[in-house]
Amino acid sequence: MAELSTYSDIVTLVYSLIQDSATSRRLATTDQIDIWANSRLSEMAEHAEYIDEVATDAGDLTGTTTYTITGTGGLMSLWRVEIDDEYIDPTTTRELYQSSRTWQAQTGKPRWYYLDSMNIDDDIRFGLWPTPSADYDLRAIYTTAADTLDYVSLTDKVMLPIWALSGLVWGILASFYRSESRMQNDATADFYEIMYNDTVTRLRARSYARLNRSKAWGEGRGRKTSGDLRQLLPSSGFPYP
Repeated sequence: MAELSTYSDIVTLVYSLIQDSATSRRLATTDQIDIWANSRLSEMAEHAEYIDEVATDAGDLTGTTTYTITGTGGLMSLWRVEIDDEYIDPTTTRELYQSSRTWQAQTGKPRWYYLDSMNIDDDIRFGLWPTPSADYDLRAIYTTAADTLDYVSLTDKVMLPIWALSGLVWGILASFYRSESRMQNDATADFYEIMYNDTVTRLRARSYARLNRSKAWGEGRGRKTSGDLRQLLPSSGFPYP
């Protein structure tokens, strides 16, 4: 029974399905597995936006026109801002200029926030309007990338729901068969790409349904694990080109 929980489980299953091992590395090195795994994991986080983080500030907002969330790696998008536990709406500087030429001089309790440019670094910057006239409590919720996977840390939990771990396996296998090697096979890569994309689609749907996404994936109640993925393939393995 292939129970997927840690990165070690992912790597072991991938090597098994391509009929290789981490010791022999005839077909793929562990560095290649790491690259493919992190590329797919980052892609899943970007498309599904399933990892939330919260930034809070209990004061020092007076006169602050632009607020910055400092990133340590993988900040993606801001999707909710609250002032004193009340949700405020997104807007744009264009709409603010259309409403009043002197909008930048107005102060009070912020009722809108705006994001008008791409971040050039790993920070998220957003404006508050009107400019805060007091030290209101700020709460911002944003999405971020998953922690990087590394073969030297095989016992690390993968930041995915248990049911979606198989999708990461499919993504790695699609990259493997798409790579320029003697095992390259576009038809096989397409097969795994379809299953990977199906997982990403379902992950995005569940994420946007606003389930409890703050839990530590892989540590769920009952510690459920995925089924035996080998049952999807013939006993002799996937046919090679």
